[in-house]
Amino acid sequence: MKSPGEESVPFSAVFGLPAEVGLRRAAVALDLSPTTAYRRARRGDFPCPVRRSGRRYVVRLPDLMRALGIQDVRVRYDDVEAGARFAGGEADD
Repeated sequence: MKSPGEESVPFSAVFGLPAEVGLRRAAVALDLSPTTAYRRARRGDFPCPVRRSGRRYVVRLPDLMRALGIQDVRVRYDDVEAGARFAGGEADD
């Protein structure tokens, strides 16, 4: 059985990032115009996988991060807590 400090979460979850974003937000992150982004999504050559959610195109956050070269590493809860204490000016014992 793991102790609570040994459990880990994705880095993106620590900051409460959404599980997926709309195509326009993904386009901004990838430095694409909305017109280019929609055209590429329709053609199937957007820089990361895109899916339809009703009438919207959406991109999963891990896919977008991968396309941007950002690794969504797993972090341990106790490391997050230690970082918060450090940022708050507390000394680490």
